[in-house]
Amino acid sequence: MDKAQSAMEYLMTYGWAILIIAIVFGVLVASGVFSPNSFVTPSCTLPAGLSCGNFFLYANGTLSVQIINSMQDPVNITAVGCAQAGSKVTMQPPYNPPSNQIYIPSSGSQYVNFVCSSTGIPVSTLFTGNIDINYTDDITGFQQTAPGKIIAKSS
Repeated sequence: MDKAQSAMEYLMTYGWAILIIAIVFGVLVASGVFSPNSFVTPSCTLPAGLSCGNFFLYANGTLSVQIINSMQDPVNITAVGCAQAGSKVTMQPPYNPPSNQIYIPSSGSQYVNFVCSSTGIPVSTLFTGNIDINYTDDITGFQQTAPGKIIAKSS
């Protein structure tokens, strides 16, 4: 009888411990702690000369990015585009009436809005995409394209 009681106590003790661990694990899974999206760091990268400062992705599909000009010459942004990774980027003039260009002086910055999804992006959804910026060097007149990458969660 003593061995049976000892075995029952052993099973009950470890049974309760396993039950508590299973409940805690279930709560963590339900709260999204193990979701891959919770481990991704938002980032925005552009080639040398231009860089991203603050950026924000709205649920309506609009991306607002602070573009920083670290080149020696001022630039005029003439077209911008954004698309989900694997999709073709469609360029459009930036909204800045009356010229529809955005001037950024050397060592200056300016916020630029991109339409990344015309259908919107659900809140807290991870967006991975490409951004393109067409700009003209204000001194030399050369036109260039700066391709970049963006990873952001919509809000």
